[in-house]
Parts: sequence; structure tokens; C-alpha cells
Amino acid sequence: MKKKYLAVAILGIFIVGIMGLTAFAEVKKITITAWTIGPDNPSYNRKENLIKAGKRLNEILKAAGCNIRVEVKATFDTTNWESYKKRALMAFKTGKELDIIASGHEDLGTWASAGYVVPIGNHVKEFWNIGLYDIYKPLWNACKYRDKIYAIPQDTEARPLYVRKDKLKEMGWTDEQIRDLVKKFNKGEYTVYDMVKIAQKAQKAGVVKYGLIHRPKIGVDYFQIWNAFNDPIYDPKTGKLVFNKEKTLKVFKFIYDLTNTYKVTPKSMIGTPWNSVHKIVAKDGEALFYMGGTWNAAEWENKFHYKYKDIKKMFAESLFPPAEKGGKPNTISHPIVYMVPKQSKHPRLAVLLITLASAADLNAIHAVTSGHLAIRHEETAVPMYKKNKFLASVTYMLNHTRFIPNNPRFNEYNRVIFQAMTGLEAGKFKPEFAVNYVAKRLKTLLKNDVEIR
Repeated sequence: MKKKYLAVAILGIFIVGIMGLTAFAEVKKITITAWTIGPDNPSYNRKENLIKAGKRLNEILKAAGCNIRVEVKATFDTTNWESYKKRALMAFKTGKELDIIASGHEDLGTWASAGYVVPIGNHVKEFWNIGLYDIYKPLWNACKYRDKIYAIPQDTEARPLYVRKDKLKEMGWTDEQIRDLVKKFNKGEYTVYDMVKIAQKAQKAGVVKYGLIHRPKIGVDYFQIWNAFNDPIYDPKTGKLVFNKEKTLKVFKFIYDLTNTYKVTPKSMIGTPWNSVHKIVAKDGEALFYMGGTWNAAEWENKFHYKYKDIKKMFAESLFPPAEKGGKPNTISHPIVYMVPKQSKHPRLAVLLITLASAADLNAIHAVTSGHLAIRHEETAVPMYKKNKFLASVTYMLNHTRFIPNNPRFNEYNRVIFQAMTGLEAGKFKPEFAVNYVAKRLKTLLKNDVEIR
């Protein structure tokens, strides 16, 4: 409570400093233009929270007798990411009026390196005690490019390892044993190889067809395997992508073995239609482990007409285990972030509005209505969020989350990695060949933007 009072006091001081106010004079209006995107409709609070933040700020200004009011003109794009980013690029190049833009954190590196968005670390420090101090610490890593803060998290999610506990029970496991399994995954006491052994036992027992299922298309989920083997793909000090041949050989061997040696993952995994994946995992119960996302629970409720109790009866969730006992389990998040374009005439005010839009009550509404996780610790105490038992049960994963690099050439890097994965799982590439293939391809494609180690 004391911290809240302190925040209000600090906000008052900042307002005076920001506005350079003259009381009792004619009211002056400052317009802040913001672009946001879903593109899914339930994420509309990315826009609405900025508007509400503007109203809250105006109430404070009015109470303080200040002669400034803020008008937030915000849009919410429901088309698609490609068209949204094309419009953003045009706005950056033409200097169109724009003070705040929301996008995936992976765009930060491209836009920052081109000078389209500006560093906001000084303003984040300035407004820290108004609420930014409460944001989950790992999320700030997704807001940096070359160790400078360019963004503030808007929302996030995580990628749990889903465990079909009903299938484990068919093998004779008790609830206590299943809870212990999750704890051991989360503490690093069990490894990816323990996961494989359990998956093979389930297959042998005939309770599932597959031991481990993952996404069938290019994405970022599979980099949890790289994290498990402590194989970094990015150097934040140099800002360059990294390909470590020795470490990645272990990763590629594990991926190859999943389909060709352990046979817990189907060789046809990559390319399987998404509807088939969801049916295998959540409808037919043909897989024991699934590398999914926190949004899947709501997706399955809608797709298969489940209720929360049905989801909890079928699944337990854990972090992805490490490759070595005692290692760090992990998950991967993909936050949407707010950034400030270079053409903004009011960057300080823009950051203040973003800070107020990140209030626990406002963000909790967004999280629950759109199926995202809390970005702040205080948010987890908001009744609406606490009531959503699934979101509340997996929020702890944010303390262990990691992110894809904010590097402008990551997508090119990822495409080469995925090509190798496709060959490995199909049995067309051997691990050693895949390592050499990727190293040569990346060096040819990215040149000095990648370090081959």
C-alpha cells in the first residue's frame, strides 16, 4: 500500500515536470496517436487500455489544476500481421504522426537497428516506481536490443509441456506421482531423456500412439530444446546470431533420435495439419507429451466444447526439462510490446501512458479476455485473474521464460534451422551432416551477422 501512495506522489511530480504547466490558464490538448493490433478480436484491450490510461491521466491533471489534457487516438488492426507491418514501415519512412506502436517483440531488433523506434530506458527508469518495477523481470529481456530498452511489455504467454495425466493413470500412476513428475521436471531433477523413457513406456503399454508431439510448422517453440541443451543462438553483447557446432550437434542428435531412434515422435510430424495435431493431443489422447502453448487450453475448450474441469482432468503442465540433471528447465514466451517511433513529438508522455495502461487491473482484463498471462506480479492478485484457474496455475512459468532474439535476421536463421529439423526428423539428414549444412548455409546467407563457433 505504501508503494502505491509513493507511486501516486511520484506521478504527480512527473506530471508537473512533463507538462511545464501553468495552472488556471486555457486548457491545452496534446494528442497521442497509437497503433495496436490483434489481429484476433479478443485482444482489443491493447487499444482500449491506452484510451483508459489517457482518461486516468486527465483525471489526475484536472485534480491537480493543470491546463493540459491528453487525447489518445488509438486504432486496433484486425486484418493480419503482414499488412499491419507494411503500414508501420510506411509510417516510419514518411514520418506519419505516431507516438506508440504495438507489435511482437521480434520486430524490435529490425525497427531499432533501422532507427524507426527510439530507446526509452531513461523514461522507464523515471517511471519505474509507478508500476514498471512490478513487471516480471525476464520480460524486460524481450524489450532490449543491444542491451538498451526499446519497449515495455503489453502481454505475454508461455509454452508449457502438456502431460496427459489421464494416460499416466491408465498406466497405474497416482495423482501424487504425477505431481512429483511435474516437480522434477520443474526443478531439473528429470531430464529430456527421462521424458523420453516415460513416453516410450506409455507407447509400450499401449495407452498412447505417440510419446511426444510438437508444432508441425516453423515457429519458435522448438528452441526450448536449444535452451535445454544450453545452446544459445544469440550473443546480446555483439548483437549477432550464434551457431555453436559442438553444442548444436547434441541438439540435432536429440531431434534425430526422437523420430528415428526413440520413435516417440512421428517422422511425419512436420507438415501435419494443425487440426490433426489438436485432435491427436486433446481429443483422441494419442500423445503423452505435447510442446504447446498456454493459449491451447482456451483453444481446446472452444474447439472440443470442453470446460476447464475437462482440461484439468486430462492435462498437467510443466516447464520443458533440461538435457542434464541439475540444469535449468525453460519455456519460451512471445510478448507483444509497446514501442515509441522516432517521429513522436512526445516520447516521454507516450511512455507515461504506456506505464498507466500497464496497470494491474487493466492488464488483468486484457489477459483474461484474450487468454494471455499476467505481465505484473500484482496482476495475479486481481480477482478476475485469480478466478481463471488455468492462467493462475501457469503464470509461474514467466520466472523461467526465455525469448527468441531481437535480431533483424532471426527469421532467416530460423528458416535454415527448420530446414535442418525437417531433414533430421524425416531421417534424410544425419546430425553431423545437418550441422555442417546449417553452418555453411548460415555463413553464406548471413555473412558477418552470424558467429559460427
